Amino acid sequence: MAKKATEQAMTGSSVNTTNQGEQNENIPPPNRPLPSIPNATRGVTIAEDVDSEKVSYADEQSNVRRSWSMSRPERHKPKTSAEKRRLEMAAIGRGDTAANAELSKTAERRRRRSVASHHTSEMQSDKKSPGCWTITTWVVTFWALPVMLRSFGLRDRQMQQAWREKVTLVMVITSLCVIVGFLTFGFNVTVCGREPARIRPTGVSNNQIVISGRVFDLDGFGHTTDVTGIPPSGDIRDPPLSAGGKDLSFMFQVVNNNCKGIFIPLKDDDGKGNVVNYFPCVPIDLYAPSVNGTENAKNSGCHVSVKARTALKSLKLVGDVYYNWTDIQKPKTSLVAFNGNVLDLSRLRYLVPNVPLPTQIAQFAGPGNPFIGHDATYWLSSTADRLQLGKCMTDVLKVGVLDNRSTGCIISDVVLWLSLAVILSVVFIRFFLALIFGWILSWKLGSIREETSEERRKRQDAVLQWEMENVDEMHYPRSRSVVSFAHMEQLQTNNGPSESNLSLPRVGTATSMSTTPRSVKRRFLPTTSRFTQPVPAAVTGRNDSPYGSRYMLQQDGSSSSLSRVGGNPAQSSLSLPFNNGSQLSIPQRDLLDSQMADLQAQNNYNFNFDLIHTFMVVTCYSEGEDGLRTTLDSLANTDYPTSHKMLLVICDGIITGSGNSMSTPDIVLSMMKDFLVPPDKVDASSYVAIADGTKRHNMAKVYAGYYRYNEDTEKGLVLKPEEQQRVPMITIVKCGSPEEATDKKPGNRGKRDSQVILMNAMQKVYYGERMCQLEYQFCKSIVKLSGQHPSRFEICLMVDADTKVYPDSLARMVACMSRDPAIMGLCGETKIANKSDTWVTAIQVFEYYISHHMSKAFEAIFGGVTCLPGCFCMYRIIAPKNGRYVPIICSSDITEMYSENVVDTLHKKNLLLLGEDRYLTTLMLRTFPKRKMMFVPQAVCKTVVPDTFPVLLSQRRRWINSTVHNLLELVLIRDLCGTFCFSMQFVVFMELVGTVVLPAAITFTVYLIVISFFVTPVPIIPLLLLAAILGLPAVLIALTTRKLVYVGWMLVYLCSLPIWNFVLPVYAYWHFDDFSWGETRRIDGDSKEDHSEKKGKFDSSQIQMNHFEEWARLEQKVGLENRTRR
Repeated sequence: MAKKATEQAMTGSSVNTTNQGEQNENIPPPNRPLPSIPNATRGVTIAEDVDSEKVSYADEQSNVRRSWSMSRPERHKPKTSAEKRRLEMAAIGRGDTAANAELSKTAERRRRRSVASHHTSEMQSDKKSPGCWTITTWVVTFWALPVMLRSFGLRDRQMQQAWREKVTLVMVITSLCVIVGFLTFGFNVTVCGREPARIRPTGVSNNQIVISGRVFDLDGFGHTTDVTGIPPSGDIRDPPLSAGGKDLSFMFQVVNNNCKGIFIPLKDDDGKGNVVNYFPCVPIDLYAPSVNGTENAKNSGCHVSVKARTALKSLKLVGDVYYNWTDIQKPKTSLVAFNGNVLDLSRLRYLVPNVPLPTQIAQFAGPGNPFIGHDATYWLSSTADRLQLGKCMTDVLKVGVLDNRSTGCIISDVVLWLSLAVILSVVFIRFFLALIFGWILSWKLGSIREETSEERRKRQDAVLQWEMENVDEMHYPRSRSVVSFAHMEQLQTNNGPSESNLSLPRVGTATSMSTTPRSVKRRFLPTTSRFTQPVPAAVTGRNDSPYGSRYMLQQDGSSSSLSRVGGNPAQSSLSLPFNNGSQLSIPQRDLLDSQMADLQAQNNYNFNFDLIHTFMVVTCYSEGEDGLRTTLDSLANTDYPTSHKMLLVICDGIITGSGNSMSTPDIVLSMMKDFLVPPDKVDASSYVAIADGTKRHNMAKVYAGYYRYNEDTEKGLVLKPEEQQRVPMITIVKCGSPEEATDKKPGNRGKRDSQVILMNAMQKVYYGERMCQLEYQFCKSIVKLSGQHPSRFEICLMVDADTKVYPDSLARMVACMSRDPAIMGLCGETKIANKSDTWVTAIQVFEYYISHHMSKAFEAIFGGVTCLPGCFCMYRIIAPKNGRYVPIICSSDITEMYSENVVDTLHKKNLLLLGEDRYLTTLMLRTFPKRKMMFVPQAVCKTVVPDTFPVLLSQRRRWINSTVHNLLELVLIRDLCGTFCFSMQFVVFMELVGTVVLPAAITFTVYLIVISFFVTPVPIIPLLLLAAILGLPAVLIALTTRKLVYVGWMLVYLCSLPIWNFVLPVYAYWHFDDFSWGETRRIDGDSKEDHSEKKGKFDSSQIQMNHFEEWARLEQKVGLENRTRR
């Protein structure tokens, strides 16, 4: 099998790429840095490109083992739409008119890959039949005619469709809220029915009477006074009768009915065997019954007439007296159950002398009766005589009913209790796993050196103090193990970024990663656990790369390339042949200098993990100088070697923020120094932007230099030179095409476009593909600034402007990435800097805290954090696996789906325009479900949150809507951890349902709390659920942190629940079709603009795509021509 796979790889057999799980990783990476191709003056088809490359690398194959590569999967036959789009991008600028002939032999043969491909696909999308969801929206909103929508300002067809989708979604959410309300309040009534009111025997008050087991209310009842024994007031509760709270069953006896023939009187009253009464007509005390059969011999008060019994209807019926089996089985009682009724056999002692005890009843109720305290229904129903006997005893001995429930009520209770058990199980499991994460795993994840419990406590206090300081001071205390930066600055100043005067260690000298010996401690979990961080290998640095070596920019006459250095240490140098036959040699000394620089940085910082080259990416739009200075200073001063970090600032257009005197790009450039190329000599470079129409072509300038600290005391703190770090910095300013010069926001394409610039550049580096001019300038700047090949940068930290990062946060995040290659993304904890500014900021403190320490902590246990906040997160660009590297965030599947430029549905717009950061997380979980997304609470940052309600409303509208649509994507991923109810997919489903029914949930919560004070029985199940959901966070705070002040913030949050769970969600749902950023980002002369709107036609001929070597040769040629002209 291995031989067959090797033969297929050598012959360039087609590779079927897929986005299912780890299959993306199972194909080895290319074994060359950036492949060269022959110079061509015409468009090259895919087939010709394959043949030419085989010939070009025929000599290399004899010396280098060529592995199975994904670098050009589209050469053979594209399998997915993502590959087709990548094909189109590769053909842009080449005039590749015949390229699509290799993609398909049918319809795509008629399309040009340069200009016509985009418009043809758009025409096909317009003509395609509507899907089920679109038809559903039309059916639901059939009453909203296009003419009516146009009259309300929805003139565009896409706007009308977005409105229809919004209305349909709102109706779906309303239906879910109604279903939740029905399950909470209506299900029990529907299934069980409305149960009659019941009263315990001891619950009869003095205002009530009992007749044959039924309770009546005496309030407002007046008895006629012409009867002997009735008080003059007509109130039978008054003396001498005092009937209140007593049993009057003997005064309303049922005689001569079912008992005729059973109770045989000695003397009848009418000559027909009928009698007036079986028992004396007297009231019975419920608590101390004492009746004599000879009492009331005149039978006064016996209500035997029809008129007297009809008078009972004027009494208000309260309910039945009910007994449970505990009451029936009490000692010294003679209670028997029959057909759901409770009979008191002891009353047979009160028969009048005229009515002797029947023999059959005496046998049933005599001594040794086995039925007392039991149910006699079966025995009394076995024959007709026994049944008649049971009916007779029910007429004269009934004292109440048996406490029983119908089948429907039992089913209702089972469903409700099961629902409660499932929900509480999820709540408690989330709570306990979050507790375990906070107690055990969190410190292991963020460990950068061996620390004692006392050191951890001191750091917690320091973080708390730093969190509470709401000042712009950037003078952080450095870590205890960090040496002065002056030595490293001297090295970089004297030797340049690619040289070092560090000497090699002597042979036999032990080299440690720390200055002090450390004892090896036993891990809490097995080393094979999914959650345990692998023990870092004792190596001197990470000198491996996707290509097995480090790369340097070399120039030699007419050729220039990214050449690789390293490989076999025995070789004195490595060379890379070019198509013109020239070779470039690189001395072995550069490799040794790089290794020693890594070792020196490792020792200086006393880290216990391997260092990784890291981009610190800051995307900015309209921020001012204070916010940018805060962010960049905190990143520049992070406790991480400058040799392994690089600032990358991407300015999204020439934008001047409201209240700023300079544009944001000018502010950023003022924070740079020692430019490699003077800013006024930097030319704009073209690239393909995420937009539609003419704006798909954008231009940007790449500035490379070093970070400049504040030097003006009036603007803030000025650091001493020895406290400053010399951090390499690249700024990409999107300036727009010449046609945008007069626009209000030239070059603006959105944050997602800024992120994709980095992703596309790293993808081209990894796959060895042709790159645009901007990507070439970016890669060249990386090499010149750091002396490292771009592929050496394996991870990127993404930070928003106005975010301040704690000094050791970067190191702690890199430590997690370094120890566990399976982690593809992680985030730290975001704290609020302006907690007490206004009531709007106060209500957000606990919401931020619990979203990290309960939600993200629980998800991190399973390695599936569903949202990495864009303000402070880290992604892996490439990951080591089995001795090689695989692409992660620069994977073709992720890059192509994330750079979708045609956003024509409401679902896509909510994903890509409002919640791009969360959607990137969703894409990575969907593409690599077996990898991990983690939360590192030891990595801390703080930011400024909205302090006015309109800004908060605008922000949460975007967040809530993007959350709903991203959860809709996540709930469809079947490969998440767990199964059925014990899976992340089920948790995501519950979170989705819980999010959309928030308005109904808070409404029902308030209703339950109110009615619990007025109704009986109290609704126990909903209140238990409510107490668990609201009370467990307070317990979590008490058990995981000493910051009990957050309990106070929790009380503030609870008081604002109507805002969080009703006002904000309702506003967000009704604005599903609003894709603007609202009040969050304001600029001078702002106009609401959607980047997905199409304006004009995209001219792909303006963008040229070449390999790195071709761009370098072209650049040299242009430079030579310019020098010749001079």
